[in-house]
Amino acid sequence: MTSLSRARASWPPRHAVISGGSSGIGLAMAHALAAQGTRLTLLARDPARLEGAAAAIRAARPGAEVLALPADMREASAAAAAVARAEAQAPLDLVVACAGAVRAGAFAELPPETHRELMETNYFGALNLLRPALAPMRARGAGRALIVGSAAGLAGFWGYSAYSPTKFALRGLGEALRAECRPDGVSVSIAHPPDTETPQLAAERAERPPQLAAIAGAAPPLSAEAVAAALLRGVRRGRGDVPVGLAAWALLRLAPAARPAVDAWFAWTAARAGRGN
Repeated sequence: MTSLSRARASWPPRHAVISGGSSGIGLAMAHALAAQGTRLTLLARDPARLEGAAAAIRAARPGAEVLALPADMREASAAAAAVARAEAQAPLDLVVACAGAVRAGAFAELPPETHRELMETNYFGALNLLRPALAPMRARGAGRALIVGSAAGLAGFWGYSAYSPTKFALRGLGEALRAECRPDGVSVSIAHPPDTETPQLAAERAERPPQLAAIAGAAPPLSAEAVAAALLRGVRRGRGDVPVGLAAWALLRLAPAARPAVDAWFAWTAARAGRGN
């Protein structure tokens, strides 16, 4: 059996840790995994919301094993301590880096602190989780990692000058880790979901400039449950990249041939929205 096939051998995972597991896509994945009998460790910053998410999973799936650990993924020591507690409960088969944040706005109007904040949360938050989680998986010779990126990590969008670079960085991290971990039997996937109906999207809509709203409005958002299902299918199949939806698939698979047309449409849509048309 090859190292890659070992990484695919165990499904559903016996134990998964999910950062950003208290809401949105992370919580939807937690529900889906609990339905398959996976033991869960959920990580998030807000203790009350995190415990509420864990309670909802237990109520929906009586007997589900769910450990809720409040932790800020921006702090490497907090992430390492949370992973150590999870590993002490049972060896991890799956790690999901889903914690993230988004701020929208024109580049000239976003302060430098916003760019730094999003990189700390989205990129370093994932890095801080993956570093302690991947080490024991590689030592065991089996496991899976999923990095939740974004379609905004496949193309730069008007109004996402602070957000898109963090998702581009995650894509680079995922590709590098995939190459390094494959010989040890650990698969690394990076997902590229589109707009997804989550509390975060609801909050972000209020600050989207008209140019971004027009571009994003070309496709309706997907439900968190639909996105979670697509992500878990991709991880189960060992896909390196998991695009969700036609737009993300086209940006990933047809680039660079399609990029001139895509960029022209972005520019036309943004300019039209900026004129109020």
